[in-house]
Amino acid sequence: MEVVERFVLGKRADPALCEDAIVVTAGHAAVVDGATDVSGRRYDGVTGGRWAMAACVEAVRALPAGVDAYAAVEALTRALAGRDEPANERPSASVTIYSAARREVWQVGDVGFRYAGMSGRSPRKLVDEVAAAFRAAVIAAEAAAGTPVVGDPGRAAARALIGRQGFLRNTLGPYGYAAVDGRPVPRSLVVVREVPDGELVIASDGYPVIEPTLAASEATLARLLEADPACVRELRGTKGLRDGQVSFDDRAYLRLRP
Repeated sequence: MEVVERFVLGKRADPALCEDAIVVTAGHAAVVDGATDVSGRRYDGVTGGRWAMAACVEAVRALPAGVDAYAAVEALTRALAGRDEPANERPSASVTIYSAARREVWQVGDVGFRYAGMSGRSPRKLVDEVAAAFRAAVIAAEAAAGTPVVGDPGRAAARALIGRQGFLRNTLGPYGYAAVDGRPVPRSLVVVREVPDGELVIASDGYPVIEPTLAASEATLARLLEADPACVRELRGTKGLRDGQVSFDDRAYLRLRP
């Protein structure tokens, strides 16, 4: 397994606030994306997303070389277990791991991957698509009414869903989705794919399009941010580009030759 390119950049200037990470060991390579905190709590002095990211990174480092996808997810789950917050406030992270021994990629959540023959679009969970569409509609309605836009009224209006969607995490059904949060992840929500010959790219959803190279991914992101900084059209999402940020989200990109 050869690392061709790796890159992590937070949406803010301070790298200590970044909730994305890359971890590479002799047997595994992974991108971890800590979920944006909605509770305002701190864990060992950091946000829930950064705490969950760091715990998952250490769990990946400890994985035995030949472990299968489901045992790996259980190990990451144990690293975040033992908390008593409500489900919607639990620290959580999306994780995608490449196993060198098994030549498989394992996905829990919305950290995307790409190999030959695949589309480069980052995955989106349905509940995020619903919140993003509602946010965009509120902003469009404010503009149509001639109301001066202050801050992000769309995100404020969508907060009722954004703040409660954690209850859907690791549940089945049309709005259910997977993430590592210390509770069991249903096996049907763990994506396992055999990796064919050629390169593999794993990237967090800070890259809306996962291109075959880092330079191309950065160029696509820059073009989309210039066209849609509010993130209501091509970049429609649950949050836009804010003052003092370099992008709408943290981002991590890992390109491998398995």
